[in-house]
Amino acid sequence: MEEHTTEQISKKTEIEESNNTQAKETDGTAIVEYLDVVKSEYGIERNKKQSFENRVGFIMAFLGTICIFLFEKVKLQEIVKTMAESLNFYGLIKIISGLSVYICFIFTITMLFLTIIVREHDNFEVKSIDESLLAEQRRAALCRLIFVYRNIIVQHRELSKKRAVAFRRSLYGIYATFVSIIIYISFG
Repeated sequence: MEEHTTEQISKKTEIEESNNTQAKETDGTAIVEYLDVVKSEYGIERNKKQSFENRVGFIMAFLGTICIFLFEKVKLQEIVKTMAESLNFYGLIKIISGLSVYICFIFTITMLFLTIIVREHDNFEVKSIDESLLAEQRRAALCRLIFVYRNIIVQHRELSKKRAVAFRRSLYGIYATFVSIIIYISFG
């Protein structure tokens, strides 16, 4: 029983010495803090992507509902029929607003798809982890991890900006669609 206790104490001492050596390698540097920052920023960027996808899903469901109303109230045949009639000011407004409904609706759907399908996000390639990386000096490994995460975060931010622009345009498209529907129905 005494051997087992001595063995446990020896292993515990080795672990403590290893931890002390690792701590000394990063003493006086902010490497660990930077690693925490980049991991946090990485999480934020992943959440932005998820947020856009959630909002687009909600808006697409809403547009599906609007689509039923749209095709019932703003019929393309009526717009074409109005074009064939003698043109007056009200007819012109009805034609323009009716076509605008469809154009804005198609624009909105296109922008929503662009919000979802911008480009795939880069991730940390876990397949690259092998024995040589595990044997690497702690400081060098932490530095490399920080730079890898930094590059991934930069790419995610660029994609998030593109998503934000497409999403904002889709909201403008929804607004224009509603205005066009109101004008069309008012002059109908």
